[in-house]
Order: sequence, then C-alpha cells, then structure tokens
Amino acid sequence: MKQAFLFLCSAAFLLACNSTDPKTADETIMADTKVAAVSTNDLAYPVKDWGDWQPGSVDNLKTALQSLKDFETGNIDACMNAFADSIDLKFPGMEGKFSKDSVTKMFKAERGGLKAMEIVMDDYESVKSKDGKREYVSMWYKQKSQDQKGTWDSVTCMDDLKIVNGKIASIDEKRREFPKKKM
Repeated sequence: MKQAFLFLCSAAFLLACNSTDPKTADETIMADTKVAAVSTNDLAYPVKDWGDWQPGSVDNLKTALQSLKDFETGNIDACMNAFADSIDLKFPGMEGKFSKDSVTKMFKAERGGLKAMEIVMDDYESVKSKDGKREYVSMWYKQKSQDQKGTWDSVTCMDDLKIVNGKIASIDEKRREFPKKKM
C-alpha cells in the first residue's frame, strides 16, 4: 500500500511540474494577490479629479513622435504641420499662448542655433479621458544637442502634449539638466 501511495504522489508531482498551463509563477502569484483599493482621501495630497484615463489614439502618438523627429532633424516646417493655429507653451523659464507663426519662428531660432541634435526616446504613451474630451501624448526622452562651437550638452525631458482635433495645442515640458561634473 505504501508503494502505491508513493507512486501516486510521485506521478502527481511530475504531472504538476510538467503542466501545460502557460501562466508563469509571477502570474500565478499576482492572480492570487488581492490589491486594496486606495481612496484619494487616504493620500497625503488628495487630487480633485483622479481622472479616468484610457489608452489614446495611435494617430496622436504618431503625430507627436513625428513632430519631435522633424524638430530633431531640423525640418521645422514639417514639425509645425502637427500644430494647431494657437499653441500653449510651458517650458522652463517661459510660459504663454502663442500663434503658430510665432512658435515657428521660436523653433527655427532654437534649432538653428544647434549644429546637431539627437533624441534618445525612453518611453511614450497616448491617453484620453473616458469622456473623450481630453487627449494627451506624454514622452520621456534624453535630448543631446551640439552648439555651433561643437560643445555637446544633454537634458532629460518629459513632455505632455495636449492634442485637439489631431493637432498639438499645448506642450508642457519638464527638463532636468545633467550635472557638469560627476558628484
């Protein structure tokens, strides 16, 4: 009887180890883990509008990425095809609402002061509110630029682009400069 019991246990163990269930150990653990819902009242800084965001338009993502690529390569006219007639800009040290013509001049002056530029994209996403009234593309990247004297500099950027009717209506950019010397 003991031998039959050991044989059955061994067979059960081997069958369990050779399961064809595609779940990984991490998926099984996650499926068994219960996550408690967090009330915004439990947070140190509750938000007024938590938002109900969902994946956004791939077309919006393509528009935003292509516009950045056109800026990188110095093709400002192509870059500006993605913009609305009026653009709200928020950059470090600058904020305001500008006409497309004014932004074109600013971008041409900024890019014209550079000999070369390279964008190293880290991540991006396109989101829209559940009611469909707000759409954004967010991008996280490193921007490497070379001035006319040949000096390279780098910054890390995080851009939130508001998209209205398929056009970029707002850019809110956050930057972190890399230290000049290692600390």
